[in-house]
Amino acid sequence: MGGLTIAGLCLFSLPDLAASRAAAAAHPAPAAPAAPPDALVAQLDTVVQQSIAAAHVAETHELAIGSLSRGLADADAQLAAKQKALDDARTRAAALLAALERFVHTPRVAALLAPQSPVDRLRSGMLMAAAVPALGTEAHALIAEMQHLSTLRSETLAKQDNLTRDRQDLATARQRVDQLDAKREELRRQILHEYADSDPRALKQGTAAVDLSDLIQRSDGEAELRDRERRARAARAKNEPAVDPTRPKSLRSFDKNAGLTVPAAGSVVLHFGQTNEIGAASQGMTLSALGNGVAVAPFDGQVDYVGPFRGYGTILIIDHGGGYHSVLAGLGRVDAKIGEWVVAGEPVGTLPDPAKPDDSVTLYFELRQDGRPVDPQLSLADQAGSAKDHRVSE
Repeated sequence: MGGLTIAGLCLFSLPDLAASRAAAAAHPAPAAPAAPPDALVAQLDTVVQQSIAAAHVAETHELAIGSLSRGLADADAQLAAKQKALDDARTRAAALLAALERFVHTPRVAALLAPQSPVDRLRSGMLMAAAVPALGTEAHALIAEMQHLSTLRSETLAKQDNLTRDRQDLATARQRVDQLDAKREELRRQILHEYADSDPRALKQGTAAVDLSDLIQRSDGEAELRDRERRARAARAKNEPAVDPTRPKSLRSFDKNAGLTVPAAGSVVLHFGQTNEIGAASQGMTLSALGNGVAVAPFDGQVDYVGPFRGYGTILIIDHGGGYHSVLAGLGRVDAKIGEWVVAGEPVGTLPDPAKPDDSVTLYFELRQDGRPVDPQLSLADQAGSAKDHRVSE
């Protein structure tokens, strides 16, 4: 915070402190500058870019862990199947060897006097003669299977080692994201001369709204009211900028062909328009991603609403301009605050805790135009590199 520490305060005696207060009253501190220092704004821009890069590193490890976890599960199943097949082959080979051994060690006289017809004895001899080459082939196959099994086990151990390293790297990356998030919040507080916190008045909209479209409309109204109040304070005090200085200078305007960033590192398990678990057409996309994964802003904009809303759980709404809003639902933690500006790829929170380590969780993502859900077309910014028009759901 840049203020005095507790140790520093202990250096003052009570008379000294009283004298300091009297001096401060006689010579009040100069008024706050009309605009925040450019250095702080530049530092905030740098930290935002660092946050985007750190989130990308974390997402890379999350994808790797998800892939490795699935690969290890498949490898374990394959190893179990191979081991069972090898055990069955060994059992068959052992039975055949035992029969051959009995045949070889049976005295010829005893074999001739055995209660078998000449045809049965001839048939047994032919079967044994045919079994010897087959046994050799089976033995070679067993050796090959054992070598293959050994290779699979070595590959599995290597994947486990890679998974351990990726988990360690992910923990470091997530810690970096958290540190940068704290730095961003502190810089915004210093620039705006206020603590960045959720607007309790805006949070009430979540209770009053009847549906998402209504919540978006109410949240937009609250955002316009906050903007008017800022301009009014700036006109009265003349020491507060009328325009939010934390607003990125490179903020992009959204249109129907804008490229979106996938809000979480995962795969789409339910597409826009597909039938969901309640039998209705999905109005957004459901992503499956690693638990506790980083959630990022899909596009530039201003945070309109953060909080619980009906059956959606904790949701985040970002106003992208041009009548477009994105909705992230089912978040475990939201770090962005109402009224903050974000850019595409900037971390805004995390996904929920998984039931077990490396388990997947889901994140629901909607894009709305003038309150109506449209297809987010997640192939755009991060995958195809070319934009397509959004299909509107009436």
